[in-house]
Amino acid sequence: MAVTRREFIRGLTAAGLVGASATATYAGLVEPHACELTETDIFIPDLPPAFDGFRIAQLSDLHHSPIVPQMDVRHVVALAQSTGADMFALTGDYTTARPSYVWPCAEMLGTLAAPAGVWAVLGNHDHYTDAELTTRALRRARINVLDNAHTVLERGGDRLQLVGVDDWSWAKSDWARAFDGVDRRRPTLLLSHQPVVLDLPQTEGVSLILSGHTHGGQVRLPLFGSPARFVNEFKYLRGHYRRGATQLYVSRGTGTVGLPIRLGARPEVAVLRLRRAE
Repeated sequence: MAVTRREFIRGLTAAGLVGASATATYAGLVEPHACELTETDIFIPDLPPAFDGFRIAQLSDLHHSPIVPQMDVRHVVALAQSTGADMFALTGDYTTARPSYVWPCAEMLGTLAAPAGVWAVLGNHDHYTDAELTTRALRRARINVLDNAHTVLERGGDRLQLVGVDDWSWAKSDWARAFDGVDRRRPTLLLSHQPVVLDLPQTEGVSLILSGHTHGGQVRLPLFGSPARFVNEFKYLRGHYRRGATQLYVSRGTGTVGLPIRLGARPEVAVLRLRRAE
């Protein structure tokens, strides 16, 4: 039976509506909860021998809130713990706007345990919520908050420098204080919520920066990619980057803001394995 032009157009329209509905359902009900465990080798010159194979599990942008319930946070925390990582790096945005979510989120993160500890910095949303309260809650949960500060990790007699800076977009990054006493000639890791710090002269020569903030775009449209790519601060959107001797890893994070949807940007628990560069 022949199909008229009008019937053909109606069929295309119906198919488009079905496709759009299926995509919306997937973006709202499936992908936000389909957390992916990724593993990336990071090769670092002069990495102390005892840290060759050292594994860091990174959690970022949990955004515990009315649209990111405790069940989701518990799931990603359990996934991170299952990696058996040597250290946990938490790179900010633990909640979204409501102080009542701070303590529960910190308590869930407080179940993380690793030989080299759990280390954290704050993100921009933590300042929107309450930076002092968030810092206090994390420390109460036995999480080490690097508030423009540094420490030294020790393993097998070797040492690795770890620095953390407060949120750059709130002008809270105190570089002089954070790096005071750090030997720039030695391998150094930096926790910074904002990946754009890769472009700053203060990070030149840092071995590896761990960041979040972008959610991997949160929504990546077919053919067009993520609208976030058109925002300058999101030039480093996801994954591994390099500028000179400095490397950057940007986590896609695990939560959502605005709308509880993700499309083409699955939540991520990232495991970075440090390797000695030949």
